[in-house]
Formats: sequence, C-alpha cells, structure tokens
Amino acid sequence: MSEPMDYASAGVDIDLEGSAVASLIGALSKSVRAPGTPGAPVDLPGGFGGLIEFGENLLAMATDGVGSKLQIATMLEQWGGVGIDCMAMNVNDLLCVGAEPIAFVDYVAVPKPDPAIHAALGASLAEACRLARVTLAGGETASLPGIVTELDLSGTALGWLPKGQAITGEHLQDGD
Repeated sequence: MSEPMDYASAGVDIDLEGSAVASLIGALSKSVRAPGTPGAPVDLPGGFGGLIEFGENLLAMATDGVGSKLQIATMLEQWGGVGIDCMAMNVNDLLCVGAEPIAFVDYVAVPKPDPAIHAALGASLAEACRLARVTLAGGETASLPGIVTELDLSGTALGWLPKGQAITGEHLQDGD
C-alpha cells in the first residue's frame, strides 16, 4: 500500500498555516484609502482575489505561485509548463470573482541564475500570456544564494470588471 498523498504527509500543517495567515491579516490595516476613492478595498469574504475601487470599475488582483510543482519540474529538468501553471493559478482567482485578466507580473527567485532554465521559464510565461490574453507588464528576477535553495516562481495578475458585477458566491446553490 502506498503512503498517503496529503499536505500532512508532505510536512505541511494546514491548521498552523491558517493560523499564521490569520495573524498576518490581523496585523495589517486593510487599507488607508477612504471608501469611494480609487484604491479603496471592496469587501469580498472568502475570495482569493482582492477587489479595489477604480472609478466606475473595480480592479482585481491575485498573487499565487507554482508551489511543489517546481520540485517536479526540477527533478524532470522540464520547466516548460510552470509559467503556464503560474498564470493559470492567478488568472483563475480573477475569473472566479468575474474579472477579466489584463496584466501579469512574475517573480523568479533562484540560488544561482541558469540561462537555459530562465529561457524555458520565459517561453512558458510568453505562452501563458498568449493563452490568457494578458500583457506581461513587468517582473523581478532575484538571485538569492543562501536564502533560496531552489527555483521559485510566483506572479500577480491584474484584472478589471464593472462595479456591481463581482461574483461573490452569495447566491450560489448546489449544482451551480
């Protein structure tokens, strides 16, 4: 019988992570922007993307990484799909609130730069932008020996939607 494949078996304590995230959020002021002004937060309980006011529209933002899939890519020495995966995780968080994704920025951290790996990541991110129909508006590549022991990739997606059209989940029913 094979070992269970779950977060606990991988050394991840979901309860502790939830507590840590709650502590982080509790220590942060949600916004210094006044309600009704550009940049003011829009309450979206349980949402993965953040919504902020922007004139007659709302901007939506989501940040996510590739996680343990990078370990698999590294073991296989195949990084071609990780940019697409990173984009998909972020864009999905925008789509589920009703936002149209329009832009993306990436963050690549490595212990040591490798032009071949970076080229594969770049090609994958370019294909991801094409598939998601978004602009790669910038990013960061950090070489962090002694801090980062293996490749890490994350990104932030930006989207927009008209005010009053956010999907909140309030009216969802079984079977939707």
